[in-house]
Amino acid sequence: MIIFTLGRIIDLNYKTNRLVVLLTLAASAVGWLVTGAFLSGLSIGVGVFLTWALAREIDPKHDYSAILAAGFALINLFYYESVQLLVLGWLLLVLRMVNGLCGKAVTVFDMLLTLGLTTYLSFSNDNSIYLVAFLLAIYLVSKGRRLTRTFVIINAIASVLFLVQSFFLDYLNFDPVSGMDTLTTVFFTLIGLSFILFWFLSREEALDDQGNKVNRSRLFAAQILYSASVLLIFFFDDVSLNNLIIYASVILAVTLFYIGSKLAKAF
Repeated sequence: MIIFTLGRIIDLNYKTNRLVVLLTLAASAVGWLVTGAFLSGLSIGVGVFLTWALAREIDPKHDYSAILAAGFALINLFYYESVQLLVLGWLLLVLRMVNGLCGKAVTVFDMLLTLGLTTYLSFSNDNSIYLVAFLLAIYLVSKGRRLTRTFVIINAIASVLFLVQSFFLDYLNFDPVSGMDTLTTVFFTLIGLSFILFWFLSREEALDDQGNKVNRSRLFAAQILYSASVLLIFFFDDVSLNNLIIYASVILAVTLFYIGSKLAKAF
């Protein structure tokens, strides 16, 4: 039986969900006007939505930190080049496999679907680094669970693909930073801070989609996986300016909202 558990329903009864839908539509419309191309506007709008979705996976405790992240992603309206939507969607699936926020056990179909998307990205981008992030995610999913034949087979398939792509197809190439502009500096600063922030953030009590308490270890693992994956993509693939803004927006919004919420409680 095909069972997909990595989807999350957008309940429009929640104010923040209505806000992000409106923000997505507005960003798409304005993006269309600014760029003069409907698909470009739509890409900007979907990018805003996926920024919100990624922030929700990182910080399930605070609804409005994701709205803040989506707001920061509106910067893409002024610097539009291209939003790599498939990469964002892939990252979302990988995080959901690990953090358990959907509230259901990861199925074989979930893992195979994510592996399929990972394989497509690795071949289409001529880059095996996506398989590294997937293998790390599979390890985190299997950690503390009985090692089944399914995990072994999926791990073996991904490992073989990685080895073939990296050593026979030359799909693994390190791209050193040639210069540190403002955005790159901010990006690295936020990534560095995120590893500290996530340790505190993962200790916040949150609920999954089924109303159960989130496993803090799994949430922390997914948070670290986010920053690690983004770093790997940055150093081994061609990241668009707009995706870089989205990755930074997620961490910046979560950081500011967490600090703000703690200061509000203190005073």
